Amino acid sequence: MIRRIIAPLALGASLVVSACSASEADFRREAEKYLESEALAEEAGYRFIGASCDEPNSTTEGTEFACTAVDNEGDSWEFVVEITGDREITVTQGDVVG
Repeated sequence: MIRRIIAPLALGASLVVSACSASEADFRREAEKYLESEALAEEAGYRFIGASCDEPNSTTEGTEFACTAVDNEGDSWEFVVEITGDREITVTQGDVVG
């Protein structure tokens, strides 16, 4: 499990990745799962579907990667996710792009 932290749409959602040694793919999958979660929907006020994330270049703290999703009103969003610990990510930014 990855630990998530989200601040109101300036987003600071953090998530803990469950794995002894999290891989790039683990971080990508957990970010996609979190963006579509009920927890984020309650906090952000939007339900997201179709989340898709780039695989991060490394698992090093400070590495950022991009994600996209569509909200329940049909708007497309772009997110920036940062690896903030050995098994933790933070959604640092979320913007409507169309």
